[in-house]
Amino acid sequence: MGTVGTATVSQAQLLLPYPQYTSVALYNSDTGLAYYYAGYFRAQRRFSKGLSVLASYTWSRNESNVLGVSTAGAAQISSLSGAQNAYNKSAEQSLSTQDAPNGFTTALTYELPFGRGKPFLRSGRLLNAIAGGWSANAVGIAQTGFPLDVTQPNNNSVIGASLQRPNATGLPAATTGSTISRLNDWFNPAAFSQAAQFTFGDINPFLTVRGPQLFNWDVSAFKSFAVGELVKAQFRAEALNATNTPYFGNPNASYTSPTFGKITSQINNARLIQLGARFTF
Repeated sequence: MGTVGTATVSQAQLLLPYPQYTSVALYNSDTGLAYYYAGYFRAQRRFSKGLSVLASYTWSRNESNVLGVSTAGAAQISSLSGAQNAYNKSAEQSLSTQDAPNGFTTALTYELPFGRGKPFLRSGRLLNAIAGGWSANAVGIAQTGFPLDVTQPNNNSVIGASLQRPNATGLPAATTGSTISRLNDWFNPAAFSQAAQFTFGDINPFLTVRGPQLFNWDVSAFKSFAVGELVKAQFRAEALNATNTPYFGNPNASYTSPTFGKITSQINNARLIQLGARFTF
């Protein structure tokens, strides 16, 4: 008689694609659709007095209906386990989990104008030993955050749905203000309402609301000098995250959670200063 031939059949069983079976396993190569547009600008200039500047900017847009992307090594990138409705992949089309529309990087090197062969303090072995051979370096990066995914407790798992999203109420999903001021309310809870069982939420898999942006400067100072005739040495002083700017983790994006919209983690380390020496012979 099968599952549907019993005296009582649950509503969840009748809503399954193949209600006559208790379980169905499908093995296939899933198909997906993705778009990526980008514009890349790069400028480099070597000045005559020891200054070198390299800067690049990337504008991009990445859309996809492919979920479950591996996020190894990328703590800020969200990853959904699957589609809300496997029979409607068009509803999964949204910003990609890896979409970062603005990225700027720069690298600067400056040979200080002191010591032998330079405009200042170039006479005398002692002055050259102290002030000569120095260079200053800086590497900076600024990047917008990645899009966030909001889910709710999945009461559709009985019909095989991997997850369930809430509905949109029409109010803005993002709050306003600086990153620090929004750590406890990154989302506007009034922008969402819980989807009922056996329904699919109508928000996109990934929202235009993004996680915290990345801003980081690493600076260093090098001094090169000779030790005798055969050995060259370099002293290095480096400051990682020199501005001591925190890079916060993504907020809790599970709707109805007591900590929904709260950021409780930091990705990067505080300012780190390290000294070192290198010898070449």
